[in-house]
This record gives sequence, structure tokens and C-alpha cells, in this order.
Amino acid sequence: MAENDPLGLHRPSDLAKVWGTALGQFVDLWRTALTGVLALDSGEQPIVQTNQFDVPSADGGVPHLRVRNLVGETFHEPLDPRAVVFKQTNSRPGSVTVKSSIDTKFQPERGKSGRFQPITGDTYTGQVVDENGKVVGTVRLDAGS
Repeated sequence: MAENDPLGLHRPSDLAKVWGTALGQFVDLWRTALTGVLALDSGEQPIVQTNQFDVPSADGGVPHLRVRNLVGETFHEPLDPRAVVFKQTNSRPGSVTVKSSIDTKFQPERGKSGRFQPITGDTYTGQVVDENGKVVGTVRLDAGS
């Protein structure tokens, strides 16, 4: 009888285990696909794919901007938001164009927080907010990954 069964499934419980695993994998695949489709349509905040974006001007200059939730995509470690530098590249009446980058020479203060690690080669994603806490955009900053 073993000659006719190349997979070695002699009992109904073996066959049920194989089909149960296959069904579980199909459910995981379906759940992942559905999550991906739903994420495509979630317009919760403006996404800035480049690190250059327009913001309303503050008295003709760059408003006070800061980054929050800056986390590396590969190592998932937070980066101190003070490592991000904003520079004005252009201005128009009522708005300015700002470019963001990482100051690779910045090092977090040791002993104070312990929360932030030195900058590692990674791509960091975070939200840019103005002085009122309003989200201006989301940036991806490359720190030499």
C-alpha cells in the first residue's frame, strides 16, 4: 500500500493536516492582499515622496518645522529628530519650498535619553509637522544605507 502513496499520507488525519495548512496559507495570502488594497486608498495625510515640499510661509520665511516618529525602515530604530535639517530652496508669496536632509555628523547626547541610537545606514521615515502640530507631510531620508 505504501507503493501507491508517494507522499506517505496513510491516515485521514495526515491528509487533514496538509489541507489545513494549505487553507491557512490561503487565508494569510488573502488577508495580506486585502490589507494592501485598503492601504492604497487610505488618504489620512499628505505623502511627500521627495524630501522637498512646499509649506505656508511664516512672515516670508520658513516656519518652525520638526520631524516626529522618525524610524528606520530596515532596523526599526528611532532617529533623534534634531538630526534633520530643513533648508529653504525657493519662496513664493504665501509659501516656501523646503528641502529636508539628515545631518550625518549629528550625534545624540549620551546619557540623557538613551532612547536614540547613533545614526546608522538606513532610510528613515517620519512625519513633518509645523509649530501647531499640523502634519505637513511624510518624508523618507536616506542616511547612507
